[in-house]
Amino acid sequence: MAEALLRLLGLTLLGYIIFKPRVIYRRVLPPFTFIMINIMFPLYSITRYGMNWEDAVSAGPFWLILFFMLGVSTLALQYGGVRLLLKWNVFPGLREENRSEFILLFAVHNAGYIPLPILQVLAPPAVTVYMFSYILAFQLIFWSFVISIITSDSGEGIKIRIKPNMPLAGLLTGLLLASTGLYGHIPEILRNGGEFISAYAMDGILIVLGGILAGIPHDKLRAHREFVPFVIWRQIIWPGGALVLMVLFRLAVQGGGLFPGTPITLSDSWRWLQLVVVLEAAAPPGTNLGIVIKAFGSREQLNYAGSGLIASYAAAALFLPLYVWLALTI
Repeated sequence: MAEALLRLLGLTLLGYIIFKPRVIYRRVLPPFTFIMINIMFPLYSITRYGMNWEDAVSAGPFWLILFFMLGVSTLALQYGGVRLLLKWNVFPGLREENRSEFILLFAVHNAGYIPLPILQVLAPPAVTVYMFSYILAFQLIFWSFVISIITSDSGEGIKIRIKPNMPLAGLLTGLLLASTGLYGHIPEILRNGGEFISAYAMDGILIVLGGILAGIPHDKLRAHREFVPFVIWRQIIWPGGALVLMVLFRLAVQGGGLFPGTPITLSDSWRWLQLVVVLEAAAPPGTNLGIVIKAFGSREQLNYAGSGLIASYAAAALFLPLYVWLALTI
């Protein structure tokens, strides 16, 4: 586990350092990001679907549906949770003009680019296939509802529309090829080459993540007092609550001791499900928010969202490893 988390932090920090100089950020990061997001991640989805499909389905195809619903439910709960916290006025200093970006920072987490590198090391390989169903739900919601919030005119209301993108196309293509058996008919030399290349996709994504964080404009954090309780609720209390609930569910349904003390296998469904839920709850906001706001929003929106991203990722560097360890241990 330590190796997986250190790799995640190390590659993200490496990306931050490499792309911190403005000239490298402007000239190198855009094409590198394009390759990672639009070629490597779709290739990763296609090959991992194909490689692990049989194991995933043999363990129960219902997990594919459950993880899709889990992806929808997670975003819905986080959206409902932050709206409730706003009613309780636990974020003093939040200005009305920043309300929409604040809600998105709390509700829209990094569903794939941080959890996947950790899960591919700590969880059984078949879980990756289930995670693609989770990410598919996330992609559909993000590229429709979230973009609509950012781009819609407040006077006209929110117009929901899905924006096609390559990660979503890769997920759907991988699902189609694996479920129909067509993946096995791809020439072996192409399959092997694709599987070898895509093995480095998550490493590249983490470097991109660091580069994006290095270049996101942001205000001075002390100018936004609401980010202190935001970090406490979003990166500490929220995943803590998810951990407590999953442990209680696991003990009530499965029984056994509080500390399993054995490695997770595919048959330990409640244990790897616990790891997934807690990891997703502890994940900081999605960096796609910064990308989309930069493309469709105002500079003021971008600066504010950038401040929230910086604060969240700094806190996640401390608390996410703790919650992953607890989810594996308890």
